[in-house]
Amino acid sequence: MKVASLTMLCLVVNFASAEDLVFTHGLSMLHELKYGPNFEGFDYVNPDAPQGGVITLPTSTNVRNFAGEFDNNNDGPPGMGYVYDTLIVRSGDELGGYYGRLAKSVAVSADGRLLAFRLHLEARFHDGTPITTKDVKFTFDWVLSTVEGGMLVGWIESVEVVTDHEIHLHLKEPLDDSNLRILSYEPRIFPEHHWRGKNPSDSTPDFPLGSGPYRVASWHQGYIKFERVADYWGNNIPVNKGLFNFEEIHFDVYRDATVAREALRKGLFDYYRESDVRHWVSSYDVPVVHAGYLKKTEQTLRVVTGPSTVISFNSRRDPFDDVRVREALSMTFDFDWQNRTLHSGVHKRATGYFPDTPFGATGLPTRDELELLESMRESLDSRVFEEAFVLPESSGKGRNRGSLVKAAGLLAEGGWRVNDGELRNTAGETFELEFLSNNVNNRRVLLPYIDTLRFLGIKANIRLVETAQYINLLRLREFDATMQPLTIMMPPIIQLPTFFSTAAAEQPHSANIAGIRDPIIDVLIEQATQSTDMAAMITACRALDRVLLRGYYHIPLEITSDMRIIYWDRFGQPATNELASYESPGLNAWWYDGEKAARIEAAFP
Repeated sequence: MKVASLTMLCLVVNFASAEDLVFTHGLSMLHELKYGPNFEGFDYVNPDAPQGGVITLPTSTNVRNFAGEFDNNNDGPPGMGYVYDTLIVRSGDELGGYYGRLAKSVAVSADGRLLAFRLHLEARFHDGTPITTKDVKFTFDWVLSTVEGGMLVGWIESVEVVTDHEIHLHLKEPLDDSNLRILSYEPRIFPEHHWRGKNPSDSTPDFPLGSGPYRVASWHQGYIKFERVADYWGNNIPVNKGLFNFEEIHFDVYRDATVAREALRKGLFDYYRESDVRHWVSSYDVPVVHAGYLKKTEQTLRVVTGPSTVISFNSRRDPFDDVRVREALSMTFDFDWQNRTLHSGVHKRATGYFPDTPFGATGLPTRDELELLESMRESLDSRVFEEAFVLPESSGKGRNRGSLVKAAGLLAEGGWRVNDGELRNTAGETFELEFLSNNVNNRRVLLPYIDTLRFLGIKANIRLVETAQYINLLRLREFDATMQPLTIMMPPIIQLPTFFSTAAAEQPHSANIAGIRDPIIDVLIEQATQSTDMAAMITACRALDRVLLRGYYHIPLEITSDMRIIYWDRFGQPATNELASYESPGLNAWWYDGEKAARIEAAFP
């Protein structure tokens, strides 16, 4: 049953003044909250799930550093989210419904520029120390002092401690859904007394002190083990009911995917996400799968959208600062040939930045989109208004000659013509393109593309470097093109500035690898992120999608697909899991099933 509340709906929200804040159990800027103030748990979990048992998972990340995740050159181990609590969480069956975790209640000021939290009085760190607003302020102050953290929560002006259990975030702009979405993931609240006199960004092998449902029990560079905290303060709060059911969670390090797949088949770990469609199609035709002991299934990823992978062009560098050149390079990539030849026809192409969602552009612009874009018409490609965006298509066999002819024409418009088999500009310089990569598997996609580029007279090659050098070269902008993931959390507004804004392009630690710096895109991002209703957000995102696509900053490859998983059938799952249509709790809602496990043990003594 949907329950209206004073701060539940942005359109009808009655913001209070800072002097007269109205605290409630949850908040939505997009719609009425589904769950009322006395809800006992989310509908998509099993509140009676048994607790106990062990699950073992693989990871390719080294275990060696327990510092904070911002401005840290060494990745933290997997599973660290289990150790800490956030102020709020997002429900999985609402687009934008947020409820307190560390925060017992939340309030917003009349102008939307003050976000207040009251903490659970019973909240404790694992050493028994009460969690107070001193810890929250310490955490936010640290995050805001870092480059990466500043990009994430830079919309916070300052943090004010009101009492030991009430804290106010003063915001630079009125609160929107993207702000709440960030706070449901970050920051994880750190204990001030544990980090006092230390920089949380500095690498450390010391065991972390948190407040979450698990603590680190033991670790080595090859594994990490988490154990459930029996007296976890949040065991019985509504947002945690039915979650965190395993007694222990193990992560074993496998640096080679082939070795990991073999270990899975031998039962050395329990659950694997298969990212390579070749192996999904061919590597699990084994007796344990046929017998039903090892399960293959696909789960829809509703939490993200966008292309799983793109080829990004460095638009800061000549000649990739010319949109005609970028369009020509996009026209040259034959996705259909690659999908048929290399991926067994399994992949579906991403046709935009928010494909298969209400936020993605389709067909011609709607009336609302046209109204939004009209004042920018003179600065935009006319095709934004007059033509539906369509990526090149082919039969998947031979060369896509029609696209190659169009690409050659675009290059000629940009001053590039073939001379003695080489593409040259009017100064006689050859067109050279270097793909920077730290992943040898990228060659499988890039080498056929390079072969096609030669038909246009382009000299292309791959520069394969180790990860640290790769990151450094990206920061220095010393590359022509690279492959990168471009999946975007839903609703997409949360990450628009990170991937596409001018401000992000100017940061050294930036996900805007293509260097997009367009004032029109900045305006559309602002329109989307500051929308006060769903219709306005959708219109702004669709308009942004059109403008980005006509900029040809990226070649979108496969769409973010369903998650392909293989797991040993020794676990229970909520029967109502499909209700989490926006964000599945995944393994957090699973539990160990002793009867299923015994069946497997009997089959493989």
